[in-house]
Amino acid sequence: MAALTGQIAITGGAGGIGAACARAVRAAGGVPISLDLQANPDCDSHVVDVSDDSAMARALARIGPLSGLVCIAGTNARGRVEDLSWDAWRRVMAVNVRGTMLAMKHARLRDGGAMVLTASVSAHIGCDGYTAYHTSKGAVLGLMRATSGEFAPRGIRVNAVSPGWVDTAFTDRALAELPDGAAIRDSAGAAHILGRMARPAEIADAMVFLLSDRARFITGTELVVDGGFLRKR
Repeated sequence: MAALTGQIAITGGAGGIGAACARAVRAAGGVPISLDLQANPDCDSHVVDVSDDSAMARALARIGPLSGLVCIAGTNARGRVEDLSWDAWRRVMAVNVRGTMLAMKHARLRDGGAMVLTASVSAHIGCDGYTAYHTSKGAVLGLMRATSGEFAPRGIRVNAVSPGWVDTAFTDRALAELPDGAAIRDSAGAAHILGRMARPAEIADAMVFLLSDRARFITGTELVVDGGFLRKR
C-alpha cells in the first residue's frame, strides 16, 4: 500500500469520492481534512464554498502546512449550449474550475508535496445536454498541465485522475434529471469493458497513489480510471 504522511486537504471531502478519499488517506497514514459545503463527521472538516476566494484563503490558512491536496469538489448542470442559463454555466465553472484553482492557489503545500485534481472521461467525449460539465473538466486538465510546470521548481507534483462512471449520489442525481435515467443506470455497467461502474474507493486508491512517493516521478499527467469506458466507446 502507498504510504502518506502529514495533512492532506480534500475539497468535496464530505461525500462520494471525497469521503472515500478521506478514508483512503487515513488508511495510508495521512491526516485527511475536508473542505466542503457539508461537514464530514469522520475527519477534521471546514465548511466552505470552494468557489469563494476569501473563504478558501481563510480556511486553508487555518489548516496550515499540507503534504498534499486533492481537488474533488464538483457540480453539474443539465442544458444544451443554446438554452443553458448563464447562472447555471457560471456555477459549474465556479465550483469545478475556479474552486480547483483557488484550492491550489491558497494551499500551503510543503516543497515536495503533491496535488491531485479530478477531471473526468467527460473531458474526452461529447454528451448532448451537459455542455458546462464537459467544458469544465477539459479546463481542469488544462489547469493541471499548466500548473505542473509552475510548481515543479518546488518539487511539487500536479496530476489529475479522470474517472469513468462512479456509483455515487452525484451520478444518481444527474440520472434523476433524465426521463430515461433509470434505464441508463441499469445499462451503465455495460458501457465499461469491466462491466460495471467504479466504486468510490477505487478512484480514491488512484488518488492516494498519485499523492504518494510511489508516484514521485509522475507529474503533469492524467490517470484515467474508467474500467475501459473510453476504450469501449
